[in-house]
Amino acid sequence: MANQENKPELLFADLPPGRTFRTLEYPVTQELVQEFMETVGDRDPLYQKDLAPPGLAAIYARLSYLQGHTMPSGGVLAKQEFEFQNPVRIGDTLKVQAKVVESYLDEKERKRVNFLIEAKDQKGMPVSTIRLQAIWPK
Repeated sequence: MANQENKPELLFADLPPGRTFRTLEYPVTQELVQEFMETVGDRDPLYQKDLAPPGLAAIYARLSYLQGHTMPSGGVLAKQEFEFQNPVRIGDTLKVQAKVVESYLDEKERKRVNFLIEAKDQKGMPVSTIRLQAIWPK
């Protein structure tokens, strides 16, 4: 895996409307779930054996458009909406696809980017749809 320093920043110029990113394969392992649960301080036994916590969607959503890039500092997450269609289970491998729906300068000349991110399990069943709006720094 490349060092963060070796990855280029994902710039506003790289995010034209309609850009579709390559599909991210995201394996949901027991270790990943355990680390996530420890990080957020959640001890819910529901997510200890079979189910993955829905909060993982925030992680794979971001990874889906940052593949091979870093996020420039100074960005603002303006809005994020999650829609969950099916549960994610430990052992699933998600296929996550990000697409730029809009990128534009707003009335204050801020760079705005709106993403649509869809995740499916290894059987092709939809598990989540994420709509993300960001103010892009560069």
